Order: sequence, then C-alpha cells, then structure tokens
Amino acid sequence: MTTDSRLSGPTAAIPGSFLEYVQSMGPGLIVVLTWLGAGDIVQSAAAGGSYGYALMWSFAACLTVRYLFVSIIAKYQLCNQHSESVLSGLSRLHPLVAPCLFVCSLFFGHAAGVVLLIGAAEASMKLSNLGSVRLWGVVLSLLAFLIAFRPFYRTIEKVFFLFLGALTISLVGLAVWANPNPMDIAKGVFGLAVPATRGRFTALWIIVAMVGAVGGGIANLMYPYFFQAKGWTTPAHRRVQHYDLMLGIIVLMLLDLSVWIVGAEILHPKKISVVDLASLARILGESLGQFGTTLFYLGIFAALYSSIIGNSLAYSLLGADAYRHWRGTRSMAQSSDGRKDRVYYWAVIWIIFSPLVWVLIGHSDFVGLTFSVNVLQVIVLPVLVVGIWIITANRKYIGVNYRNRWWENVSMAFILILACVGVFFAISSVPGV
Repeated sequence: MTTDSRLSGPTAAIPGSFLEYVQSMGPGLIVVLTWLGAGDIVQSAAAGGSYGYALMWSFAACLTVRYLFVSIIAKYQLCNQHSESVLSGLSRLHPLVAPCLFVCSLFFGHAAGVVLLIGAAEASMKLSNLGSVRLWGVVLSLLAFLIAFRPFYRTIEKVFFLFLGALTISLVGLAVWANPNPMDIAKGVFGLAVPATRGRFTALWIIVAMVGAVGGGIANLMYPYFFQAKGWTTPAHRRVQHYDLMLGIIVLMLLDLSVWIVGAEILHPKKISVVDLASLARILGESLGQFGTTLFYLGIFAALYSSIIGNSLAYSLLGADAYRHWRGTRSMAQSSDGRKDRVYYWAVIWIIFSPLVWVLIGHSDFVGLTFSVNVLQVIVLPVLVVGIWIITANRKYIGVNYRNRWWENVSMAFILILACVGVFFAISSVPGV
C-alpha cells in the first residue's frame, strides 16, 4: 500500500481480492472529476436544452474514444521498456514536443481556470447569498492554492470523494426529479441524428465542442500523474489501473447524462437555450422550486471547484515535467514528482491566480467562453493522438511485449479520424472562415 503522504509515493501493493481492488480505486475518480468541469456541464445542458436527446450519440462516442485513448496512454506509462513517463516518450519524437507541451499546459491551465473560477464563484455566491463573484473568486483561489501548492495525495483523494458525494446528490438527484423516459435516451444514443440549428449554437458546433470537452485534448495526459502518485508504477499495476479508469468513465457518464437529462426534460420542451448559469438556475427554480435551484448550484460548485483543484495539480505537474524535458532531463525519478522543481510552484501560482484577473474585471460570458476553450482543445487533439500512436505502436519506444495490438491500432486510427474531423468543423465554424 502507498505509505507516503506526498503527492508522489512509493510503489503500491498489487490488489489480490475484490475488496482490495475496490479500496485501490481513486486516481480514475480524481481525473474524471477534474475533466468534469465547465465544458461537460455547459455542453450537456446546451445539447439537451436545444436538441433534446438527439445528440446523445456524440456524447457516447466521445466517452468511448476517451476511454480507449487514455487507456493506451496509461499503458505506455506503466509498461514501456525504458521505465519512463509518457512525456518522456513523446519527447523522443521531436525536441519541440516538450516546450510545446509546456506552453500548452500553461495556456490551457489558464483558459480552463477562467471558465471554472467564474462559474464556481457564481455558484458560491448563489448558495451562500453572501458576497459577490469577485469576492468569492479571491476566496476560492486562495483555498485552491493552499491545497495545490504542497499537495498530499491522500488528502486530495478524500477531498475528491467528498466532491463526488455532492455531485451524486445534486446532479443525479436533479435527473431523477426530472423523470426521464429511458426510451428517449436510447433513441438519442443510437439515432446518429444531426438536427437543424436551434438556439444559440449549431448542432455541429456542439458536437465539436463535445469532442473537446468529453474527448479531451492534452487533459488526457493528466491521468498518469494521478496514478503515479497512487504508487502504480509497473506493468503489474495495469489491471488495477484498467478497472480504475473504467470506474471513472462510468461515473463521468452518469454525471454528464444527469445534466443532459435536466436540459432535455426541462429546457427543451420550453425551447429555452442556455445563456448563463443564472438563467439556467432560474428556469430550474421555476420548474422544480427553490430546492431544485439549490441542488443545481451545489452540483455546479462541486463540478467546477474539483476541476479547479485537479487542473492546478495536473497542468502544473505536466508543465514542470515538460520544462525538465525541455532542459534535457528524462529520468522517471525526476519526472514522477513535479513538485521537486520550482517550475511546479510557479505553474501553480500562474494557473490558480491568473484567471482571477478576468473575474476581477467582470468577464461574464461563461457559456461562450466555455465553448471556445473546448474548441481549442479539439485543435490540439490530432497532434497528441499521432504522438501517442507512434510511441505505443513502435517496439523501439514501448517494447515488443506491450506494443499496440491490431485492435488498439484500429482504435487509434478511429480516434485520429474523429479528431481531424473535429478540427475541420472547428476551423470552419470560426466566423469569416
């Protein structure tokens, strides 16, 4: 078992029973709650509100893609013949990989942080009926800094389990309250429909943003840092990692589906488009009463603030790791704990406090900004897919025993095609293009 309380501990024991496997779960839940941020909430609510269950198939496809892609990423981290991190493997492909990922980690850490902090501050103000968005932005930033600056894995895991409990009560509770029809959901999953534009965003724009939010970009590189902290460092940990990620994806599916149901059952019949959190909460209040509004804001806060903490940890670890590789350090020992480098601390400060500037100047287009960030994630995705495909399919990088099987190569080809299609529609959706 992991005995070190730091973010990066010693190698964990291999589970030997069902109970031990259950007790080992954790990194997958942390990473999916980090992914479950503004993007998932807004895309699911907007898609459900504007198109009912018609675009549910894109959600199912993106989750499948993400599971396959992240599972292959995890395989390299645990099983490669060089005992190196995923970023070390990618850095072997070209000297520009590390500096590019360093810049991307700081950019996306900041961009996602703006969206998350605005939403979390607004939810905190509504839940407490105290203060302002600016005041709560400052308070939440300081609290996140205290957690992320010198993180301890066990504490992080406990905090995220609390967030998961709040999310289950709020989002799943709202979905049950909305009384969905299972047959309508099934038709949406298997219908493959692309309906005509309704509301603020076109169906294609929502699908592209869904690829960014659910399919992910460089955020898919977060997971190895969390299970490395758990102590999963060898090929023998592949099985527990596999189950851990599967559980996490199932949880993500249930939470996203819950938000989608709320949009489809409450917003869609009234032909209401999602404009901002306040208007969405007001509509829910009119339909479900004040308790429904409170549940909604509780879920929003838990989803967004868990992402603030997770993003500050993971993007800072990724940034510090990329910086070390940029400077020529590749050993697993040095890449497993980004906190050993001062770059990690500066990255935490940047990712947590730079978004506060936008909150203080009063930026308010929460929904539009969220969609824009997710579309940018789509543009980065094909490059990342190609890099991961090369290092997991070539024996020179991962070795003979664990290189991709034929079905994994087929999966990577499908992921790359989906990512390229997403980029095409993302660029063509930009005004004037």
